[in-house]
Amino acid sequence: MVKYTHTKSQMSHLRYEIIAGLVILLIWPMVAHPDLQAAGDSSRLAFAAYRRGQWDLYSADETGADLRQLTDDPYEDRDPAYSPDGTKLAFASRRDRNWDLYILDLTSGRQTRLTDHPAYDGAPAWSPDGTQIAFESFRAGDLDVWAIDLDSGALWNLTADSPAGDFAPAWSPDGTRIAFTSWRMGDKDLFALDLETGALAQLTNSQAAEEWPAWSPDGTRLAFVRNWLGEREVYTMTIAAPPADGGPVTQVTWLGRDDGPTWSPEGERLAVLHRRFDGEQLLWLTPGQTHQLPTRLTEVAWLDGRPAWSASAIDYGTPAAGLSDAGPSPLYVEELTPSQSGSGEPWDLVPVAGLRLPTPAMTPYLSDRVDDSYSALRRRLADEVGYDFLGQVSEAWRPYDFFNDTSEYASWHKSGRAVDTLFEYRTDDGQVMEIARDDMGGETYWRVFLRCIDQSGACGRPITVNTWDYSYRARAELAPDQGGIEKPMLHGYYVDFTALAREYGWTRISSWHDDDFSWTWHFKAFEYWHYQKTEGLPWYAAMQEVYPQFELDRYFTYDQMLQVGDYPFLIALKGVPLPADARLWWSSVRP
Repeated sequence: MVKYTHTKSQMSHLRYEIIAGLVILLIWPMVAHPDLQAAGDSSRLAFAAYRRGQWDLYSADETGADLRQLTDDPYEDRDPAYSPDGTKLAFASRRDRNWDLYILDLTSGRQTRLTDHPAYDGAPAWSPDGTQIAFESFRAGDLDVWAIDLDSGALWNLTADSPAGDFAPAWSPDGTRIAFTSWRMGDKDLFALDLETGALAQLTNSQAAEEWPAWSPDGTRLAFVRNWLGEREVYTMTIAAPPADGGPVTQVTWLGRDDGPTWSPEGERLAVLHRRFDGEQLLWLTPGQTHQLPTRLTEVAWLDGRPAWSASAIDYGTPAAGLSDAGPSPLYVEELTPSQSGSGEPWDLVPVAGLRLPTPAMTPYLSDRVDDSYSALRRRLADEVGYDFLGQVSEAWRPYDFFNDTSEYASWHKSGRAVDTLFEYRTDDGQVMEIARDDMGGETYWRVFLRCIDQSGACGRPITVNTWDYSYRARAELAPDQGGIEKPMLHGYYVDFTALAREYGWTRISSWHDDDFSWTWHFKAFEYWHYQKTEGLPWYAAMQEVYPQFELDRYFTYDQMLQVGDYPFLIALKGVPLPADARLWWSSVRP
């Protein structure tokens, strides 16, 4: 029998999906707030979105309407920041395979490169008078907050006093201080630098990680993200009485995974980036009004970073129908070969050239529907990081009749649509793979980061997340029943493998976490290594693509699935044909 823990974890996955669906259907389908009409159509939000195979900048009005594309470049554009008068947009871009700052003139469409250094530059923040820009940079050998004078081009390092990571600058509305995130006390806290005196004030000092500060327009409050073991929520504080001095903090989001708070121009609302298992969306809410539900600004799409909000942004850009209107990513084209077996299935399982498994006798099969995207991701990743991370995996295809007590019977491996990466990866320079906890909706996910061989700035970005020590010593001795501990700050450039894999359609799953089988005490429950490409198919439909129906009828009937421990609703969700009485039951309970 399959361990009962597996079916309980599947129930947990399903609970999240059902709850998320109900929230969307019953709570968030709100119309624009009537007070928004007074702001006019020049109040706009800019943000980074993945569309048509690339990351570009977009803007929308504060109701989420009038979507416009602002940049169009094959390399990534991120971190938009409106100038105080709304006529320009600063941003970071990896053009020429190097992260630098650019300025887009919204009156003419002209783009100007602001910095040109081999090291990473990003996260621009304008001074209130529009004459300077603060930004984060790795040009001094560690992550620091820098500033540049736009007239003279003069540069200076504002945090040269510390070798710890300093990043995410935010300029106060009166221009006298810059708030930023720093590792200098051992974990991530917020600090404020007085630009006239050089005095540094610590604003937070809790055991949680605080980051992404954002000043209210009147300069009296900061919004920020508090990350406690992967659970991220937005809080606010009063500058005159920061929590490091005993002042209170106020939690303003409760959705489990919220980032990038940005104040509205009038200071009454916050825009936040809400992360879901199926994508992200921009929401706005009113701090202090706990009875008010968040309002959707965008559909669920692929978004990232902090949005920028301007009261007087020029209505520049190419109208875009929607963030999700572009269809699948054009990063690859699957070359499909119809099955020659004559047994009824439309596509074959095919061996992946050059892919190695731990046992030489094992054949690395994948479905013909996904093998080309896997190979494309493998080549892209090797080109980025300098080693063939996906050239060897722990597991790929499993035979359809494979079954044991520790694996899922209806596994996506059997359909040829899943791989397990190596549990750890080392080069001649040592361990290069890191994982970071990434909780959403009550489930624990993990992001995988890979250290670049080339540390010049041509690959990846500096890592600013709390990576995880999951060694045996950390799990068994330092933090029993907690699955490990967070690591100290890591220096260097890394590629977010999880984010890159998503661009090719390969997505992660959450860890098992039940009484009898949990990642907090059993290593095999982590699942940070598992990636699959389902393309929205039910599991049974994916199996029909690669196996003849008579084999599926032999091993995967409703009664057989019950016998191996699956719950009826899980069997139905997997698309297994249901008998008449089960179909009647399913039609009455499905969301």
